[in-house]
Amino acid sequence: MNKKWITLGLAVAVSLGAISDAPAASITPTLDANLLEAALFQAGGGGIDLSSVVVTVSGHSMGLGSESAGTYTNASGTYGMGSGIVISSGQAGDYGDGPNLDTGKTTAYSVAATVAQEALLDPISGGSFDHSDVTQIDISFDMLAGFDSIFFNVTFGSEEYDEFIGGIYVDAFGLYVNNTNVAFVDGLPVNIDHPYMGSADGTELNGLLGSAATGASSGDPMPAIGSLVHTFSASVNPTGNTLTFIIADTGDDALDSTAYISQLGGTLPPDPAAVPEPSTFALLGLGGLALVGYGWRRKRQQAA
Repeated sequence: MNKKWITLGLAVAVSLGAISDAPAASITPTLDANLLEAALFQAGGGGIDLSSVVVTVSGHSMGLGSESAGTYTNASGTYGMGSGIVISSGQAGDYGDGPNLDTGKTTAYSVAATVAQEALLDPISGGSFDHSDVTQIDISFDMLAGFDSIFFNVTFGSEEYDEFIGGIYVDAFGLYVNNTNVAFVDGLPVNIDHPYMGSADGTELNGLLGSAATGASSGDPMPAIGSLVHTFSASVNPTGNTLTFIIADTGDDALDSTAYISQLGGTLPPDPAAVPEPSTFALLGLGGLALVGYGWRRKRQQAA
């Protein structure tokens, strides 16, 4: 069993008067398939026969409000995302907008991936690693006449960044259309080792997948560059299509990864707004938060 031991020193000075009253990216945790379906298609859905849609959810909960999936609205425009659904290897409700107050955000449900889930995740994380705390949403659907493709916007981030890139903790996100993963950015699958990962203010997430190389290496976080919203697409059949969203911890069950999914439909969504490169200490403008002197240790128990 792998464990992460975390030490964290914080110096916090909060000026309440500096906090904006603007509407937030608000998350409602739920594993209810009907609610997730409604949120996913509310800003998209064009070209899909909504009467044919069937949604199945495999996630985790420790009680009301601790679910690993949810719906969200984004009145504040965080990351330029549209409203939709969120899936996480931790508690989805932890990843609405706001300052990054905890650089080691973790919910450990401690549930191992199934054999079928491992088969989906191994090609994305790049090895035969063990995965856990998987959240998976499966959708079957038909298309309306005249439509032969689907599109969706995704924003991916992780608490693993940047301390644990290049190791065995390659948290991963997949988007399978008719059993083929279509979530690739610049030809690479979506995981925490992607060279476009960088830091970005806006939520608890330490790192977000940007749209250009940051030049960062482990131990030296760099700002995410370009849009944090990625549009994926795939050709589909007139009927009998399947779609799977899947996300998981890799190597252990600590440090969450999260994906926001929006504007699923048969037509190309509007171009997401590009997000300017954030300052490393831009959080100082959101309530005077300073994070200093934090260190991480991750230890692996050796077999006796």
